[in-house]
Amino acid sequence: MLLPLVAACELKGVTLTGGPPDEETTTGGGSGNSSVDPSATTAIDPTGDPTATTDATDGTTGEPPAADAVDILFVIDNSGSMARHQSLLASSMPALLSDLDGVDLRIAVTTTDTGNPRCPAAQTTPEGGKFVLRSCIDAAADGAFVFNDKDFSTACTNKCSFAGSDFTVTPTTTAVDPDPKPRAWIERTGSDRNISVDLVDALACALPQGVNGCGFESPLQAMAMALAQVNSPDSATNYGFLRPEADLRIIIVTDEADCSYDPEFDEIFSSNKSFWHDPDAVAPTSAVCFNAGVKCIGAGPTYTSCEAQDFASDGSPAASPEQAVLHPVSKYIQILQDIQASKTGGATVRLFAVTGVPVGFETGNVPLTYADDPDPAQQELFGIGPGCVSPTDETVIAIPPTRLLNVAEALGTPQFFSICEGSYDAAMIAAGAAP
Repeated sequence: MLLPLVAACELKGVTLTGGPPDEETTTGGGSGNSSVDPSATTAIDPTGDPTATTDATDGTTGEPPAADAVDILFVIDNSGSMARHQSLLASSMPALLSDLDGVDLRIAVTTTDTGNPRCPAAQTTPEGGKFVLRSCIDAAADGAFVFNDKDFSTACTNKCSFAGSDFTVTPTTTAVDPDPKPRAWIERTGSDRNISVDLVDALACALPQGVNGCGFESPLQAMAMALAQVNSPDSATNYGFLRPEADLRIIIVTDEADCSYDPEFDEIFSSNKSFWHDPDAVAPTSAVCFNAGVKCIGAGPTYTSCEAQDFASDGSPAASPEQAVLHPVSKYIQILQDIQASKTGGATVRLFAVTGVPVGFETGNVPLTYADDPDPAQQELFGIGPGCVSPTDETVIAIPPTRLLNVAEALGTPQFFSICEGSYDAAMIAAGAAP
């Protein structure tokens, strides 16, 4: 959560082979409201299963064939600075779906809030990887879009027109659960869908997650928790989501550094000030997340490079992964590799991110620069200068996503796009068109 307040900091594609929202401009396709009559929607046949892809290649190019089914997991930052970004994301749903015609889809959403000692559960109600499927209009009515006494609900209402009984889910089955139930994800099989409104409209309502989540964002851990719960019969929201024959595309949207901490070392947010920017401060800032998980090379203020680093609780390099105060990035690489190994018929696992990289980073021609922020107050808040600044609004900034990038780089060429851009269409087209 990128806001210059200590209180704000407390609340808040890779192929595997083996501020206030923009209220007036809808850069990604307007409100997303379509001309489809929701009353004409046909529910998914509870007995139907998507057709699995069984061929190892397409028989012509030697490449894996395009999957007949795609599972998409959004991990969305719901901290105080995310209203603009959630609004732009909702606008880009036509771009996401533009190359997915005829593909059986499952689309789930969770947040970056996995809980933190600085964010009492009574205040932020962490999702902890659980899927969330409800209209953001209902979330706004519950106060999810209020931060620092300011209402950001237009991030939802300028894109979403459906609430309550209009946003209903038809019961469906899964391969592991033959009993029809309303699932906590959006699903389309053939021409049928499990949601009572058009798919673009449903996503425009489901993606904005509010701005009252924890400001110590943990997208990697939220991703891991969500993927673990899909295999747990005890999970009422996630169980059965993944299909072995379906591509898995994970889309992380965040403007801050990953803070996926090990609860065994939660004192780094209270009594242990090894990673605090100011050891004399009464509370940590988001700088603890960067300092506890990243090592930069060079004297500064501009660094040669910065990479993920495992640190022990005393600030020294961890002698083993078990000593790391933030979960090692190797943990998340292994999780995605294991899921890839379970795929059938050439299905792939891919990671995308809309985050703190400069505009044009995805082309390979615009590098991510690490430098201290010349503003001491901002440096104290985040531990590093911004990875991107909006070309049209200098107050819109985002922190370099070092740990996310290192996960991606270990697996292939990162598909990371700038969250400071004025449209997320390019990112969503890439995620939707991924072979």
